[in-house]
Amino acid sequence: MSGSVKEAPGQAESLFLELHKKFIKDTPPSGGLRPLAEAALKRFETLGFPHRKHEMYTFVGTQDLVAQPFTLSGGDPTPDGDFLRSQILPGCEKSVVVLVDGRYRADLSDTSALAGDLAIVHLAEALADSDLQKYFKQVVDEENDVFAALNAAFLTEGVQLALKQKAAPEAPLQILCVSSGSAAGPVLNQPRVLIQVGPLAEVKLITSFCGERPNYFVNATMDILVEEGGQVACSQVQRDALDAWNFCKTRISLASDSRCFSVGAYYGSRLVRHHCDARLKAPGAEFALNAVSVLGGQEQAHQFVRIHHEAPHTTSHQLFKNIVDGKGRTSVDGTVIVCAGAQLTHSDQLINNLMLSDEARVDNKPNLMIFADDVKCTHGATVGQVDPDQMFYLKTRGLSEKTAKELLTKSFAESVIDTVRFPALAAELKRSLLKKLEA
Repeated sequence: MSGSVKEAPGQAESLFLELHKKFIKDTPPSGGLRPLAEAALKRFETLGFPHRKHEMYTFVGTQDLVAQPFTLSGGDPTPDGDFLRSQILPGCEKSVVVLVDGRYRADLSDTSALAGDLAIVHLAEALADSDLQKYFKQVVDEENDVFAALNAAFLTEGVQLALKQKAAPEAPLQILCVSSGSAAGPVLNQPRVLIQVGPLAEVKLITSFCGERPNYFVNATMDILVEEGGQVACSQVQRDALDAWNFCKTRISLASDSRCFSVGAYYGSRLVRHHCDARLKAPGAEFALNAVSVLGGQEQAHQFVRIHHEAPHTTSHQLFKNIVDGKGRTSVDGTVIVCAGAQLTHSDQLINNLMLSDEARVDNKPNLMIFADDVKCTHGATVGQVDPDQMFYLKTRGLSEKTAKELLTKSFAESVIDTVRFPALAAELKRSLLKKLEA
């Protein structure tokens, strides 16, 4: 199926609605996806495309994005074998789920290392479960991000990854989202992944975004549902083509005594935005989010984070480190909400930015919304340049100015990379992400 949309001023919503009519006619969603797509379209109409005064897009300009003549991806393109192998991390050769242009490809995936622990089901089939139907209906009805609403409105398929109770596979699971791109014009693809972690189960999860060719917009949505006592250590790596757009919304739901430790690494591109919505729903839940971005040229990477402490005795930690050179742009808009009754909440947030040029731009918006009176919450943000005293010290030890600067900037980013719980991924980030600082 293919179709395109190009925005005229004030007409983006209506053109997407026309595109959706063609989408429904040519490739109607099957099973339980159809009512989900219809409800999401209504939600999209209510939300409309954001403007600069929109709370979620204060620092993110979407005018260029919605003006593109996007084509909905069609067919089943197969990535080059060498390219695909180069994107699979060491140790994940037998534990990788591959999505190409948002579609799950069983022929390219291999989860033999997780046999007996992991069930993979197409989302249309998974929605036969009444509890999942209820969950997704609530998600769509309450959706506050227009691009996540679009993901659901144009959904033809998705995938459910379910880890059984008490499972603890040794191998990390890599979800590899490949965008094929197109020489004919920008292609829109919309991965949808549901991850369910059973009671007392543990999983190591890596989500990787990459593009075989330029000219694409990946608009992804991931739901991570962690049941009682479950534990997830996850990393998200964005490494797209320079002219690509990458939007991803991650919803995380944590039951009692469950934990999620997340690390994000962002190489930047034309426009990258990650929206994280975490809900600590029962006592003992814990969530940690660390992220690092290294940007140059005109690359952008933005974070929009909302953490909801909905129960007492819950804990969250956030640490962001951004290095911005050239005309790069980054922002962190992070709010911690402590709901009424969520006593004995502990939360901290720290945003550190390192600017390497006068034309770089950094925006920070840390925020606390507290509706309980027995909590411990802190937040802070810094913006600075390379410390001249540290530079002077290293130069007096015989290092050149270039080498000293590289050493200081790399050590700034490594403090986040060192929290990655996958040695192969940490080594790759130090090799490739930090290499950008040598330019």
